[in-house]
Amino acid sequence: MPKTMIIKKISMRSKLLYFYIVSALLAFNISCTDMDSLDNKGFQLYYSGVTDIGPSMSFNLNGPTYHGGKPSDFSITNIKLDGNAVETNSFTIDPTTGAIAIANTNNLGIGLYTLTISCISNGKHYTFEDIVAINMMRPIPKGISVEPDMIEVSLEDLLDPDNTNEITTAQVTTDGDHITIRKYIISSVRKNDVVVKNEGLFNISSSGVISLDKGAENIQPGKYIIDLRLTTSAVDEESQEGIFPDALVVNITSKPLALTYTPNNARVEFGSGATSLAPVLIGSDEMLRYSIKSVTPASAPVTMNETTGEISLSENNDLPIGTQCEISVTVMNQFGSADFDNAYTIDIVAFINPIENFSYTTPNEFSQALGFEITPSEIDGDEVTFEFVDLPSGLADLQIDRFTGKITAEKGNKIAIGDYNMTVSATNIKSEKRATINLRIKKNPYYFTYFRWGNNLNLSPAENYASQFRVQSSGNLLNLAIPVVDSDIPEGVEVDWRIVSTNFSGGSVAIDGEGAITFNQGWITSKTFVIVVEATTGKGLPEETVVRVPLFIHCSGAAAGVTIEYTPFVLQVNPRTGGHSARPVVTGTNMDQFLMDYRRNFQYYNVNGPASHLNGQPSNTRSFMYSIWKAYYDAVGSPSVNTGARSPMSYLDNKTRTSVPAAYVNPDLSVIVNPDKWKDDNGYANGVIIGQMTFATNGNEGSVGSGTQVFPLAIWFDTNF
Repeated sequence: MPKTMIIKKISMRSKLLYFYIVSALLAFNISCTDMDSLDNKGFQLYYSGVTDIGPSMSFNLNGPTYHGGKPSDFSITNIKLDGNAVETNSFTIDPTTGAIAIANTNNLGIGLYTLTISCISNGKHYTFEDIVAINMMRPIPKGISVEPDMIEVSLEDLLDPDNTNEITTAQVTTDGDHITIRKYIISSVRKNDVVVKNEGLFNISSSGVISLDKGAENIQPGKYIIDLRLTTSAVDEESQEGIFPDALVVNITSKPLALTYTPNNARVEFGSGATSLAPVLIGSDEMLRYSIKSVTPASAPVTMNETTGEISLSENNDLPIGTQCEISVTVMNQFGSADFDNAYTIDIVAFINPIENFSYTTPNEFSQALGFEITPSEIDGDEVTFEFVDLPSGLADLQIDRFTGKITAEKGNKIAIGDYNMTVSATNIKSEKRATINLRIKKNPYYFTYFRWGNNLNLSPAENYASQFRVQSSGNLLNLAIPVVDSDIPEGVEVDWRIVSTNFSGGSVAIDGEGAITFNQGWITSKTFVIVVEATTGKGLPEETVVRVPLFIHCSGAAAGVTIEYTPFVLQVNPRTGGHSARPVVTGTNMDQFLMDYRRNFQYYNVNGPASHLNGQPSNTRSFMYSIWKAYYDAVGSPSVNTGARSPMSYLDNKTRTSVPAAYVNPDLSVIVNPDKWKDDNGYANGVIIGQMTFATNGNEGSVGSGTQVFPLAIWFDTNF
């Protein structure tokens, strides 16, 4: 991504254009200026997309996600309204987390506010221009309401696919014919005054019916507040957008479902008392009360705070050494009760030794990007826990085991070359000791992070796009020789190049000792190919470095007289946040009658994802694609997985629930990838999916499934996008 993106000052007449420009940039997470040095491979910050607000609305935006060292010292350095600098106290930022609070909005002018955010990462100061966008909208006209304005739904009814109880919906209405609502959009969903992602939770139809997605996996009990963005027009007036804050409250109710104490065990010295931390409860909080169901032994002087759930053992108790107290808890709320057996245990010990000695071997020297671990060289005392003390941001890739003190970094970590000092605290109920560790990261002579072949589509700068080449004929393909045009591979280092996977068929693809790609036959009309290439330096040595990068080829030709060209034809998308492609250029048909959807042959190619993300199609139950199909069918309440169906990536099969499929072809032909769908228990996708689309030119949706077959687009997932 480009590290600097400056949007010039624009006139008030260009507000709408400005809004779309900023929205597009935010959708692709474009923004970063490093004030100290330009590091094109380094730190990136990601906030959510455009947030709609209206007069009197106040709420919070979660802190950003990031790539690179942990950021700190956040500040807002500039605020613009429609491209012009303004001053306002309506936006404040938490300097530690980067969370943004929005308040005092009554006097804010209408328009698009953009915030420039600065922070520090790895000791460097970064400024992200216009990275946060808040759209201050007019209030909706009087006379619009939602009926009912509050819905209460049982979580059990919502999640049970066999439950036949009708889920209540709400309808946006007007009190007369003087107002027409032309468009309905859910602007934001809030829970506990924090904006949450509306992923498979709530929908609104083209007629203004607000509904809940039955079978939504990620919904939790609690009260959700839905804000709407409506396009309205009054008699003899032009349409305008407005915000309808607090349009609907949805209370998802549930009896207590889960109770977790962390930690769930305490070792207490003979005669001493102790108090647990408050537990985390999944369930409604209306009329919430905690109580002790049972204690073993029954004579143990254990009490409970009925409001917070904290468990206390009395001081000066006479429980014998070796006693283990097992505490079972009952939790009640307005919707039921539940017992949680052995939720917390207390062990009585003779003596808890204080910490007298604690140290690590130092200094510790490791090569750049190598995995390593550092363990305490000396530690005594009982019931010791460990934690970092003010860990430098440049060491954010380090992890510490809370109970052993072992410090680890995974292979491929982003810790920069340099000398670091870090402090670890060892603590128990008797004492605390601290140890300082010196860590030296030296240059890895084989380390590199990227190589590129560029593109022939005039996409610039090339580093922002996948390496992709479009050819119009078999002859063009055979004449194509694609050399590596850019890399950070150290000069003079031997590189082992190999192709690890490809869907190139009907011919062969070759790679030479310099990473250049050539082809022998293989032209297939309207087919997109991926070739995953692996480059290895320092092979067999501890400093060995391996990088995998895909290359894409599009054989652009007319299928049934129709040519479909997406540019770029590789959609780069972060599977956490989702995204959308550009609309394709389609020639050779009447676009008023043209329809297209995903259909079959959904093939996944792992690039840098977990090893368990096996290549293949959904029909292979061990493949990553099967887990995507299964998640879809679980979400819609199906007891079986139809691995041959298109539904998990189809618009036509999900027109009333477009947040449920993993991806789909939108009616405007852009491809939509829904957020947080491309993952399994082992992590997010880091690879390529290519699926067959079919199209019809007669305007009949029923003809699409059996229509002309094309593969015009590839989707490349990486959490760094």
